[in-house]
Amino acid sequence: MRIRMQYLIAAQTLCGVLLGTLLATPAFGIGKPYPGPYVENDDLLMVLIPHTPEQMAAFYEARGFPEEAIKLISDACFVTVHIKNKSRRVIWLETVNWRFSSNNQPLQRLGSNYWNTRWDEIKLPLANRATFGWTQLPVQRDLQPDEPVGGNIVFEGNLKTFNLDARFLTGANKRGGMLDINFQNIKCPKEEPRP
Repeated sequence: MRIRMQYLIAAQTLCGVLLGTLLATPAFGIGKPYPGPYVENDDLLMVLIPHTPEQMAAFYEARGFPEEAIKLISDACFVTVHIKNKSRRVIWLETVNWRFSSNNQPLQRLGSNYWNTRWDEIKLPLANRATFGWTQLPVQRDLQPDEPVGGNIVFEGNLKTFNLDARFLTGANKRGGMLDINFQNIKCPKEEPRP
């Protein structure tokens, strides 16, 4: 009984410390509710979270990706997209209706064809390919009311900033109108020099 009580006190102390730390530390900084640029309205929330090459390398390395794949991943610009349908109607995620640009020029994301070619070149195992695939933003799907979706969009690594004009059809039959969401000057973070 005495040992069980000591564990209970230790667990309560740890929970208190963790809770105090969480309450004392703002999640994303004062006045910034999300970790990246975002648009929020009555219909949806859309957040873009750019990642450094080091962050992406660590993520995929922890999932067993070989060095050749980590190099290709580190040479690209990864931005995680989070979208949540806040409305009472269906919202359609169809990236064919999205326009990316940089320096007033159209910009293409590196999609599945690009990555499949790279993976073939380095003979990436199927398990790694599947893992990479589920971390990418779907190119098309419906979002039911209160439903979220997320995943990465990827660009060439030499990209500094980009703009995104995202259009979403709405309604079960896609005739409920269009939502236009715009992001300007989204930065692709680069590797920070080590001291």
